[in-house]
Amino acid sequence: TLYTTDSYVVAISPNTDGTGTVSAHLDGSIHRFIFAEAGSGAANTKIAHHPCVPYALAWGHNIVVAGNDSQVVFYDQDGGVE
Repeated sequence: TLYTTDSYVVAISPNTDGTGTVSAHLDGSIHRFIFAEAGSGAANTKIAHHPCVPYALAWGHNIVVAGNDSQVVFYDQDGGVE
């Protein structure tokens, strides 16, 4: 277990560096997890709340999220809408 939440994971995607993941949860929350680096601990952060269950997820230049509301939303790494 990397971290715990109160909602099931429905999608997960790594970043392009392989240093972290982003996960989408049944309650609409989007969490970013950065793996531990030398001298620092791992970091889990809730970065956004999507308006519906985010079934499609990818992390490239931005974090791309889509669900059954027929909208695709681009978030930056801190959860701001692009």
